[in-house]
Amino acid sequence: MPESMKIPINRGEDGQLLGYILQEGSAWSARTIFAHVIARVVDKDSAEMVVRNEGLLFLQGMWRYYDEADRDWYPCVIKEAFESRVIVVRTNELGFEDPEHYKRVIIRNPTEATLLKA
Repeated sequence: MPESMKIPINRGEDGQLLGYILQEGSAWSARTIFAHVIARVVDKDSAEMVVRNEGLLFLQGMWRYYDEADRDWYPCVIKEAFESRVIVVRTNELGFEDPEHYKRVIIRNPTEATLLKA
C-alpha cells in the first residue's frame, strides 16, 4: 500500500498509532498498524471509528503465519507489532505456548500471504 494513501489514526492522549484507514474506490478500509484489513466500510468516519475501537484489540487472539522454511502455516500469537515487522510466537492450536512447538518469529513486511487472523 503506498504510504501516501494511508491515513494514520493515533490515540489522542499519547499519540500511539492504532492503525490506518485507506480509501478503496468508493469504500474505505480500516487496517492494523501493519496494514492487515480489519474491516471494509462505506465511509471514512466509520473506518476511523473501527480503527479507534478495534485497532489494538484486533491484534489479540489467534493468528496464523506462513513459515517459508517449512512451507506450512502455523498458529501463533502476536507479541509485538510495528509498521514493517511483526513478532509472533508459534503456539499449539489452542494458543498455548507449548515448549514442543515454541518458536519466536519475526515477519518482515507482513501481508496476507504471510500472516492471517485465525
